[in-house]
Amino acid sequence: MATVATQDGPRRRVWLRWVLVAVPVAFLVPVGLLAWDGYALVSSVDELQASATDAQVALSERDAEGLSTAVSALNSSADHFAAHTEGWHWSLAAHIPWVRDQTVPLQQAGSSVRAVSSGALQPLAQAGNLTALEAPPMENGRVDPYFLADFEQPLSQASAVLASESQALRTVDLSGTVPAIQDPFGGLEADISHLADVVRSADIAARLLPSMLGGEGQRTYAVMVQNNAEPRTSGGIPGAVIELTVEDGRFHLGEYMSAGALNTGTVAADLTADEQRIFTDKMATYVQDVNFTPEFPRAAQVMRSFWQRGTGADVDGVVSIDPVAMGYLLNGMEPIEIDGVTVTSENLAQVLLSDVYWKYDDPAQSDAFFALAATELFAQLVDGGTDVVGGVETAVAHRRLAVWSADPREQELLSQTSLAGEFVTDGAAAGVFLNDASGSKIGYYVDQQVKVWPARCVDGRVGARDVEVTLTHTYDGQVADLPWYVSGGGVHVPEGQFVSNVLFYAPTGAVVTGVKVNDEPALYSADTHQGRSLARIRADLSPGDSTTFVFSTEQQAVPEGNAGLVWTPLARDIAVDREEISRAFDNSTC
Repeated sequence: MATVATQDGPRRRVWLRWVLVAVPVAFLVPVGLLAWDGYALVSSVDELQASATDAQVALSERDAEGLSTAVSALNSSADHFAAHTEGWHWSLAAHIPWVRDQTVPLQQAGSSVRAVSSGALQPLAQAGNLTALEAPPMENGRVDPYFLADFEQPLSQASAVLASESQALRTVDLSGTVPAIQDPFGGLEADISHLADVVRSADIAARLLPSMLGGEGQRTYAVMVQNNAEPRTSGGIPGAVIELTVEDGRFHLGEYMSAGALNTGTVAADLTADEQRIFTDKMATYVQDVNFTPEFPRAAQVMRSFWQRGTGADVDGVVSIDPVAMGYLLNGMEPIEIDGVTVTSENLAQVLLSDVYWKYDDPAQSDAFFALAATELFAQLVDGGTDVVGGVETAVAHRRLAVWSADPREQELLSQTSLAGEFVTDGAAAGVFLNDASGSKIGYYVDQQVKVWPARCVDGRVGARDVEVTLTHTYDGQVADLPWYVSGGGVHVPEGQFVSNVLFYAPTGAVVTGVKVNDEPALYSADTHQGRSLARIRADLSPGDSTTFVFSTEQQAVPEGNAGLVWTPLARDIAVDREEISRAFDNSTC
C-alpha cells in the first residue's frame, strides 16, 4: 500500500502541473485569437467604410455602374470583416459577461454588412440602372403607371433583406458595449435603416403606381389644399377642395370648391370617442376642421364623407398639399401672371397665403383668384418643365404632402411610407401641433422654433425628455392696416391676436409629466388619444409677442419605430436639425 501511495504521488503532481498550465492556456488561446481578430478588424474597417461610402454615393447619384464596382469591393471587404467575427472562440465569447457585450455587436455588424451587400445592393446593381429609386418623372403631362414594372423583383428582394438586417441591428443590446464599438455600430444601423426606407418606398411605389395612377382604370381624388395662414395640425385649414382624375397616368382637374361650399352645419361622419372628446363634433361639421387631428388618414376619411355628401359622387382617395409644397413641385417654372400678380415658385406661398388678401377686400374675390391660380399652376405642373420629382420628395419629407386611398390594400402599403401622414398610430415620434382658434388668417405671421433636450436618466434606463416650442408673432405693422379677414375683425378674439390650441403628444410609451410656459409651471389639460399621452394648452400672442412652451415627458416603455419629432408645418419652413432631434430621442444612456 505504501508503494502504491508513493507511485501515485508523483503522478498527481504531474497532472496538477498539466492542469495549472492547461487552464491559463485554454483561457489565453481564445483571448489571443480574439485579440488577433480584433487587430484584423481594426485594419479592415477603413477598407469596409470606404467601400460602403462608395456604394452610398453611387446610390445617391443613381449610378448603377458605380454601384456595381462599389458592391464588388464591398463584398470583398464584408467577407474579410465577417470572417474575423466567426469561429469557436467567438461562440465561446458570446457566453462570457462583458466580453459578449463587445463581440455580439461586431458579429451582427459583420453578418449584416455581408447580407446587405450581396442580398440587397448587388441585385439593385444588376438591375441595370437605379431609376427605380427615383420618383417617376412626368413627361408630356403623363406619369407612366408601369414605370417600375421591370424593377419589382430586385426591389422586393432588396427591401426584404434591408428590413431584416435593419431589425437585426436594432435589436442588439448596446447597454454594456464600449463607445469604440457602440458609436460605429450606431452609424451602421442608421445607414442601413435609411437605405431600407429608400428601397422600401420604391418597392411600395412599384406595387401602387399601376392602380393609383389609373393604369387599371380611371381614378378620382379629392385634393384638399391646406391654407397655412389658419393653422391646423397638418398645416392649415382645407381652404379649397379640387377634384382630380387620373387615367393611364394623365391628370385632369375637375370641379373646384371652396371649403365653405361643402358645409351644411350638420355632422358629415361618425367620430371616435377620443376624437369627439378632444376635437368636438366640429371636426365632422366643418370642412375646415377635418384636420383638427394629426392623423391624416382620419382627416381624409372625414373629408371623403363631406365630398360624398356635397357632390353626390365618391372619390378613390384624398390628397393633401399646401402652397409651400406646391412651390417645391413647381421649382424651375417660368414666372406667370395671374390676374395681374406675378407668381414664381419662390413667391407662390406668399402670394396665396398673404398677398392675395391684401389685393382683394372681398373673400369671394380671393376665392376666385384661388380657382384661377389652381388652373394656371396645374398647367405648369403637367407641362413637365418643373422639378416635380424633387418637389415631391421635399414635400413628403416636410410633411406637406399626404395621400390616403379608400382601397384597403393600397392604404396598407401607403401606411408603410411617410406619404401616409400617419402619426397617432405610428411609432415613437413625439408631436407638437397647432389648431388655430382666431378665426382669421393672422397665422401667416407666426413662426416657430423647436428643440429636444436629450434623455435624462430617472429610473435605470427610463429616459425623460423635454420638448421646447417657441411661437413668435412676427407682424410688425399697424393692426388697423390689416385686411379684416386677416386680422379677424375682432369677431372671435381681439384684432391681430393669434390664439391657438397647442397639442403635445408624448412619444409612444411615454407620458407627459409637466408643462412650462416662459419658464413658469402651467396648467394644462391632460388626455389620451388612442393610447398616446396628450397635453393641451392655449397659446395667445399679440403682434411682437413670443411664447416658449416646454413639455416634459418620461419614457415608461421602449418605443418601436423611428424616434423623432413632428410639428405643424406653417407658412415658412423652420431650420431644424432633424438628425439632432432623432439622436436626442434615441439617447437612453444613463
